[in-house]
Amino acid sequence: MKVHQFPKDAVFLDRPTGRPYDVLGRVRTKVNFPSLDGQREDSQLCKNYFNKAAKDLLSRAKKVGGDAVMEMRAITFMVDGKSEKHKTAECADDGEEGQVLAEGFVIKWKPEPDESPKIKQ
Repeated sequence: MKVHQFPKDAVFLDRPTGRPYDVLGRVRTKVNFPSLDGQREDSQLCKNYFNKAAKDLLSRAKKVGGDAVMEMRAITFMVDGKSEKHKTAECADDGEEGQVLAEGFVIKWKPEPDESPKIKQ
């Protein structure tokens, strides 16, 4: 299993603060993974592939001109057809294969205001 780190400098579970941005739209991804791994717990596998989904969302965001992703959520579907959104790693698992469905909003950082003094000539 390749270990995936969460890109915490560019994917946010909430809205980023301290820097202005524009929202460009929504991105979604699906990550399938083998869940028959006797070396690792299901929760460990799910978290690892949730991190991969975060990296995939960021990659998709950059393809459309974004800089980051905010409000990343794992999506789960219930038996009754309803869906739930989670800030934490949540995966579906049929016993052989696991799956992470994730979404977030693409953001583009606004330019930092120029704080140097303006000199009139």
